[in-house]
Amino acid sequence: MNDPRYEIERINHRTGSTVHLHLIGAFDRDAHRVLRAGMRDAFASGRRGHLVVVDMARVETIGSECIELLLIGYTRAMRGGHGYDIVHAAGHVRQALALTGLCEPETLYSPVTATAP
Repeated sequence: MNDPRYEIERINHRTGSTVHLHLIGAFDRDAHRVLRAGMRDAFASGRRGHLVVVDMARVETIGSECIELLLIGYTRAMRGGHGYDIVHAAGHVRQALALTGLCEPETLYSPVTATAP
């Protein structure tokens, strides 16, 4: 699945129990069809207990359409008894995913620390 702005590399684990989707580039409105197809294929190739890992290490930007697809993937995994993990998100991509609960925030804000006079 290639486009000048985005790409998905799919790697299947030898036992067939895990599929890694490595997302590369800008996952905005233009990429949502490709991501939808990639997610559909990743889940279709497995049975209960199957694990889908979405690696976000090389994602530059992510739009709301693609975030919605990642949420749909989570729901599909929960309903189908599959494992689902989003890994290596960084920067503003991680912050956007953390707001949806798809990954834990590193630090979205720093609480004000009270100091005694």
